[in-house]
Amino acid sequence: MPQPTFVFVHGNYASAQYWAWTAQELTLRGHRALAVDLPGHGSDAHIPVSYLTQDLEAFATEPSPTAAITADDHVAHVEDVVRRAHAHGPVILAGHASAGVVLSLVANRVPDLLARLVYVSAFCCTDLPSMSAYTPGAIETEEHRVFGELVDLREMIERLGVIRINWAGDDPGQHAAFKALNAHTASDAEVRALRNQLQPDEPAGFVVTDARGNPGTWGRVPRTYIRFAQNRFLPPELQDRWIAEADRLTPGNTFDVHTVNVPHFAPRSQEVVDILHDLAARRS
Repeated sequence: MPQPTFVFVHGNYASAQYWAWTAQELTLRGHRALAVDLPGHGSDAHIPVSYLTQDLEAFATEPSPTAAITADDHVAHVEDVVRRAHAHGPVILAGHASAGVVLSLVANRVPDLLARLVYVSAFCCTDLPSMSAYTPGAIETEEHRVFGELVDLREMIERLGVIRINWAGDDPGQHAAFKALNAHTASDAEVRALRNQLQPDEPAGFVVTDARGNPGTWGRVPRTYIRFAQNRFLPPELQDRWIAEADRLTPGNTFDVHTVNVPHFAPRSQEVVDILHDLAARRS
């Protein structure tokens, strides 16, 4: 049987760099693996001048071309990568966090090009339509409250069409809230390095995109869910809800579930690599 290719999709504000170490480790185990930069991310990211200069007054108003990027743009880009990779054999499509939206929508379009979907502590919309539909009431921890007070999302979205976050700011409260939500097991130095990988703008429309999996297309693709047990940004209870709802929708094709004891950002998890390696071995 041909060897599968892993195609990795990053979440909001990130880039292919999030998956670089995982792809490297899988490659060193003899697998084919690549990480995708979504449109407007990585080398194509728009970085506001005011972000680099830390002119906060200008940062609040500087326009962003990122506002014009849609979920359809993301899906079309990943679909093209999947098609090209599929020419060489089966494709395992994996994504973290908000990349679950892309996974589901790509599977809705081209289920026959996918050997497996791997949701890595990622959104999986079925009962409710979008990311934003799942978040009210589901993630109202103290850490979310503190971080939310530092970012006026509603005003920003109306003014700029993007959700803009100043990752390079010197507000100690924001630093502490970010670490508590996303990487509470990491050192301060590791958290600074992580923040330095993030870009400031995400298109506001992405979070309200209808990303429900279609049981007749998406629902035919074998799927795995890797739970992050220490995820405070997307708590285990919310991850379990997505798993349960998806399994009810397609009782004949349920999630293969694994749990890893890591927080939201876990870019160097050997356990995740082991799980992915074993998934590929099932097809060899």
